[in-house]
Amino acid sequence: MHGARRLGLLAVLSLSSLLVAAATASAAPASTSMGAIDNLFWIVALLALAIGVFVGVVMLVAILKFRVRRGHTKPLEHLKTSNHTLEAAWTIVPAIILLVLGILAFETLTFTDTVPKTADVTVTAIGHQWFWEFWTNYTNGASFHSVGNLTLRSNLTVRLVVVSVDVAHSLFIPAIGIHIDAIPGHQNEIWFKPTLPGTYGIECTQFCGLNHYSMVGTLDVTA
Repeated sequence: MHGARRLGLLAVLSLSSLLVAAATASAAPASTSMGAIDNLFWIVALLALAIGVFVGVVMLVAILKFRVRRGHTKPLEHLKTSNHTLEAAWTIVPAIILLVLGILAFETLTFTDTVPKTADVTVTAIGHQWFWEFWTNYTNGASFHSVGNLTLRSNLTVRLVVVSVDVAHSLFIPAIGIHIDAIPGHQNEIWFKPTLPGTYGIECTQFCGLNHYSMVGTLDVTA
């Protein structure tokens, strides 16, 4: 397969993958944290696609322009081998792009990981071999205890405290954008605000023993 065809095929596959991801992410985010993460993802993805297309076009032009042709026995005369302006540009522009992405990533991390001083509900998640235990306390005094399944009302600020009573676990709620470790003898905290009613999976992503695969649960978000 010729180089041009390979580049064309790669471009089509990349664009198709991006369109599939866009269709998947077209639904409203299930939490404010997931919305912030999605926004950062699309900024990085579109920028990476633009850079990839630009590099591919430049490479294709260079291949076609400087390829070996019949009858060519000598290199091009007066061939320019350096350009200080171009060299400065391909150093400064990527540095600016990385700086902007770093600032955006830091802002997103600050938003998702800074626990508000006040919350509508505090959930304590306790990791056991091999299940999750939840204690849910609302500011109005209501309190609930559950194992495996957690139920919360939408559009409330949730303070999540995660601990473990035996080995290291890791609480992961993909749709909500929450991933936090449960370490014996240590308390970790994070926050989220569910915005879309539905049922979402809870997983443990830290290998915690023989039945690690069974340490799953559900988060039910009600209107």
